[in-house]
Amino acid sequence: MQLNSHQSLESSSRQRAEQVIHWLRDYAQRRINSRLMDERRCITPHVVLDFGKKGLLGMIVPQASGGLGLSYSDMLQVMEQLAAIDLNLASFVGVNNFLGIYPILKYGTPEIKETYLKNLAQGRDLAAFAITEPSAGSNPRGIKAEAHPDGNGGWLLSGTKIWSGSASWSNAINIFAHVVDEQGESLGITAFTIPENAQGLSQGTEALTMGMRGMVQNTIHLEQVKVNHENILGEIGSGFEVAQDAMQLARLGISATCIGGMKHCAQLMLRYANRRSIGIERLINQQITLQRLSDLTAAIGAVECLVKNIATSLDEEKPVPLEAYLVAKIIAPELMWQAADNLVQLLGGRGYIESNIAPQILRDARLFRIFEGPTETLQMHLGLLTLYQIPQVCSSLNEFLGATKISEQLQQTAESCASYLKNKNLSGNSNKKLTKILSQKLGDVAAWAFVVACIQKSYHEPTDELQRVEKWGQQYFQTKIANALTGNIYDQTLLDINQVESLINQYAEKIGDIEQGLAGEEDELDEYLCKKA
Repeated sequence: MQLNSHQSLESSSRQRAEQVIHWLRDYAQRRINSRLMDERRCITPHVVLDFGKKGLLGMIVPQASGGLGLSYSDMLQVMEQLAAIDLNLASFVGVNNFLGIYPILKYGTPEIKETYLKNLAQGRDLAAFAITEPSAGSNPRGIKAEAHPDGNGGWLLSGTKIWSGSASWSNAINIFAHVVDEQGESLGITAFTIPENAQGLSQGTEALTMGMRGMVQNTIHLEQVKVNHENILGEIGSGFEVAQDAMQLARLGISATCIGGMKHCAQLMLRYANRRSIGIERLINQQITLQRLSDLTAAIGAVECLVKNIATSLDEEKPVPLEAYLVAKIIAPELMWQAADNLVQLLGGRGYIESNIAPQILRDARLFRIFEGPTETLQMHLGLLTLYQIPQVCSSLNEFLGATKISEQLQQTAESCASYLKNKNLSGNSNKKLTKILSQKLGDVAAWAFVVACIQKSYHEPTDELQRVEKWGQQYFQTKIANALTGNIYDQTLLDINQVESLINQYAEKIGDIEQGLAGEEDELDEYLCKKA
């Protein structure tokens, strides 16, 4: 009975997702102009309203609470479709579902859920996520925002948050800060959901971003904002767990978004290559074009396997290891960026013209390599785990994906790198430097180990295409292993800080050291119109 019930829910979710996808395909051709939103730096209001009416802004919320109630797999299918239409719109919807609503849905108090969830699910309100600060980007432990006791059982929260997506459009903002007790001791970083109109909360300036221009990214100023226990997400001191949980899901969402974006790039590349001729030969007949399209389709297949394995486990309520989310965020954005760059390159001069779609795709795709953790930071983290906790990483590979052979290769590579590090017998900064070099390389190896394992796990009914994708993934995996084991890792080409500074400072002799100072647009209210003279 439980199995039948699960299948029924799955079927119902799939039907709702297919209805939304069908609607999106029709709607995009009639009502969406991505370039116009990009130029105006604002998502067209009717798009936000219509997305809300169709449930896109509350896909993750159960139907009983007013949402669309999609499974993870179906929700990610919708994200893929959205991304094929517009990467910016997909990111806007993803932020609202994964970073805005999800923490409230999973960790919110009954009061918070009662106040916000229904309106959020139906798109009447939006939710934002504010964790980044001027001194705390990829390292959230650098957060300086603090909540001090107010003497009445609550706290007064102060600090500054930057680059918060949709914050100035949102009614609910998830904010992370250190809770401090009466003795001035930190009780740990804690997550709060705060109403936008809370006294002491003010919306700051908007960032003029390179891409994703339609979605606002702004600063939030917090000055003695009153919060109580009902505003807490999770427990006092559990803010990192709340943030990590939300960001892991957001990273998976980014991977699905990249799939849609890459497929769109492939469509545009094929269309152009079939129509454009160089001399007497169509562009599609050139080897470099076929190679890039072959690589792109293999990349799409590989990321699809990765996302499908994670999403299926979530739907079946099976544990997903932390490493899997890291890999999803490391691999997919890099492949998406490569696809966008190859699209521009294939189009030649036409790829540099704004009205030809490709420049906006390139600018929008660039964020994914930074958003929710830069590639290099996550590679380093995964690499350090592989270098120092290889049994844990291999256990994750085996238990999650049943990849015994691949985990053995990964373990051998990690042990070789560890042995190399030990035999060098370096001390101090030299040892740290080599450790970082090795960890970066091992992070790449581990990431591709997971990708290949996900492809192999998809071998329920092996097809020629799946076998091609696996060969492609294996090539990357073996190349990364060879790179990690290459001799002369620690050579003389790497400069130290003093050498770098000295060399670059010399450039001023040839090119100067210029900072433009001509005044720009006037953006201050005239003093005769201000309330205060």
